[in-house]
Amino acid sequence: MTPHRCTALIGGAVSALLIASLSYAQAPPAAPGPAAGRGRGSAPPPLVSPDVHADHRVTFRLRAPEAREVTIGGEFITQANAIQPPAGDLGVGPTPTIPMVKGADGVWTGTTTDPIRSGAYRYFFVVDGVTTLDSRNTIMSPQRLSQNSMLVVPGDYSETRNVPHGSVMQQWYTSSTYGGVQRPIWVYTPPGYDRGQGTYPVLYLLHGANDHENSWLTTGRANDILDNLIAEGQARPMLLVMPQHLAGPVGVSATVPGGFVHEFETDIVPWVQRTFRAVDAGGSRAIAGLSMGGQQTITVSMSRPDMFKYVGVFSIGQADNTRETFYADKLPNLSTINGWNVHWWAWGHVDFLQPDAVKTVDYLKSKGVKFTTTRETAGGHDWRVWRDYLHEFVPLLFK
Repeated sequence: MTPHRCTALIGGAVSALLIASLSYAQAPPAAPGPAAGRGRGSAPPPLVSPDVHADHRVTFRLRAPEAREVTIGGEFITQANAIQPPAGDLGVGPTPTIPMVKGADGVWTGTTTDPIRSGAYRYFFVVDGVTTLDSRNTIMSPQRLSQNSMLVVPGDYSETRNVPHGSVMQQWYTSSTYGGVQRPIWVYTPPGYDRGQGTYPVLYLLHGANDHENSWLTTGRANDILDNLIAEGQARPMLLVMPQHLAGPVGVSATVPGGFVHEFETDIVPWVQRTFRAVDAGGSRAIAGLSMGGQQTITVSMSRPDMFKYVGVFSIGQADNTRETFYADKLPNLSTINGWNVHWWAWGHVDFLQPDAVKTVDYLKSKGVKFTTTRETAGGHDWRVWRDYLHEFVPLLFK
């Protein structure tokens, strides 16, 4: 492989990148005890948490003998339709409850009262009011300002399967737009990339405002989704590029007007072309994003519509008082926009941005913008729907 600045490289599931040893609430492992048979007992058996059962109920365990109260929070509790809703139901499904009970051994145990849908969910413990991770679980998913443990319930298109796996790496590029700083970027290369010589189309995938540049790989499961679709023959092998979209200091939005568009055009795309065997043509370039990343997808693609032929917008819409102003400098590019091969929008029925999404699509249609797909789905503003959207969008690319 061409030497890059690469801080991590894996084949298959990205979870191996995120192993950590965290032990906030859990007592440290006991020192090795005396040999068995000497009458002094033995160490307690190791805890398993989370423990996914065959019926998709999940048991969580935490050793916290001094704690007075332990509860669990996370996406599978707050997320719409974490529990499978009735067929055709677009409303919010029931949410699981997890009563945690402390045993005589100091281990708190709780099992979901209902089965959890297949997928990936962030979660955490709250121990006497203090939020902490599940120290028995090495799979984690960072957000912009926090860290989370990850529950993976197998059984759907995003599970890690016995198929050829691509590779995932974190690299760094120099941003001339922001004074030459080094900025992180994650890249997925498809199975066989390292053994071949051919070039590949590229999908640029943007995360949401509260997420991290690798969120599409952890809770989004993007590399597993791509691996499985490619193995099934439903998607072309492609590069997947996931930049950090907050184009400023850590936790701060861009301070340069138009900075993200400029950086995308001047720094990110040229860096990808230099570093990887990427096809250098708009017809082999796609972009998609969720929430704030969807907003930036619109901004970049409609400002430079010749750079892409495939555009996916997930769970976003402009408010009434900003809509016309936002699109004023983009609608002059209408003829190029309408030349895209795929222009795909979707949002959830109970998404808090649903009214703005509907009004924005109607507004753009009134201005002559053409779409290949606009649809409302079950679910809300969450990763359950965004994984679905990626799974539906990717097979449409580069046909």
